[in-house]
Amino acid sequence: MAPPATAAPLTTRWQRLLQPFLLVNAIGIVVALGIWLYGREIALLNSLRLQLAAHLPPLLVLPLLGMVGGGLAGALIGLEPAARGSGIVQVLQWLRGRPIPMGWQVAVVKLIASGLAIGSGIPVGPEGPSIQIGASVARETSRGLGNRHERLAVAIGSGAGLAAIFHAPLGGLAYFLEELQKRTDLRVNATAAFATFAAVFWTRLLNSPAGGPLLWRNLVPISDYPSPLADLRLIDLPLLLGLGALAGLLALPYQRGILGLRRRLAALRQPPWRLLALVGMVSGVGWALLPPEFENPAQVGLRALGGVVDPAQALLMLGLQGAGTALAVAADAPGGFLAPALVVGACLGTLVQQLALLLFHTAPNTLMFAGGGAFLGALTRTPLTAILLTFELSKDYRLVLPIGFCTLTAIAVAERFERHTIFETIQSEQPHP
Repeated sequence: MAPPATAAPLTTRWQRLLQPFLLVNAIGIVVALGIWLYGREIALLNSLRLQLAAHLPPLLVLPLLGMVGGGLAGALIGLEPAARGSGIVQVLQWLRGRPIPMGWQVAVVKLIASGLAIGSGIPVGPEGPSIQIGASVARETSRGLGNRHERLAVAIGSGAGLAAIFHAPLGGLAYFLEELQKRTDLRVNATAAFATFAAVFWTRLLNSPAGGPLLWRNLVPISDYPSPLADLRLIDLPLLLGLGALAGLLALPYQRGILGLRRRLAALRQPPWRLLALVGMVSGVGWALLPPEFENPAQVGLRALGGVVDPAQALLMLGLQGAGTALAVAADAPGGFLAPALVVGACLGTLVQQLALLLFHTAPNTLMFAGGGAFLGALTRTPLTAILLTFELSKDYRLVLPIGFCTLTAIAVAERFERHTIFETIQSEQPHP
């Protein structure tokens, strides 16, 4: 009778080890599949938009597509109000105990509505929806496996969604720790790290080029951000600190402008389909009036981060991306502003670089990525997320120090004048159910 008594604790021990492994892999696979579908939807709609604009007058096609895409996205949001906005606020509210819907319906509506909005040209980013999609499918996956730790699953799924959309596991993990979990627990942190890495692994597998045996495919990121950078010099430090201070100062009126415009639009009490149709049409007119190289919003961001734009283009991109994203975010379009913030910051870095070249005949070519990380950090006050996410996008270790100096300066300046982030303000203004 002795062996059975020993076998039971051993079986229980193996179950305790196996359950977290199955949970994080299940979350990683389901989140990766959702983000892969989301990315394919955006790419397909954007490709259709560009093809139509190439054969028909852009001033006719782009506003019309923006109006139709925005109207459809708004109609879907009207059916599921929890899918409005970036989705980050909803996840934060749910984690703080608010009865916010979080499940398959929210994930599906968010995926379709956000894909329609971004694919039709509304200048918002995919990272906020990916966070909400990841959180929703992670919760349902956890419930399906009989796991009782739904809060942990939602937080892990959020970080995994961010990691998967940017192919940035460290940035996703940092977001989980800084914004969602806000606590130190070795087992929880290790579980979250495994989930974010698993989500990126499965996302890269789904995006790997077809051909050859599946087991031998190279799981590299699908986007390549060029960063032919020079080494960091002591003379570069004042410019990096100055750019960080400038980014922190500009983030303040930008955040306040979005919040003020959001209150004005809310006072109009327009249905979401009508408001987002108007935003889509205005965005389409803006894209149509720009040179042809600006017709593809995704390439605009890549070119800004890669530093291949001249000062005039950088100034134009900064104004267009900043104003367009502010309008879309204020109208609760289903998209985020983290990725657009990287573009705005990169354009700001380009302008500072060109000014330094004009005045001092020398300037570091690290300012584009450093500016992107600084503006993102100033808006979110998440230093590790901003630094690691921007570094992982660049794929260049030499950028860690420039991005770090610039981002931490921006956060210090922004925190000096404004204690609350845009997410915290929106949470406080929304009525309790």
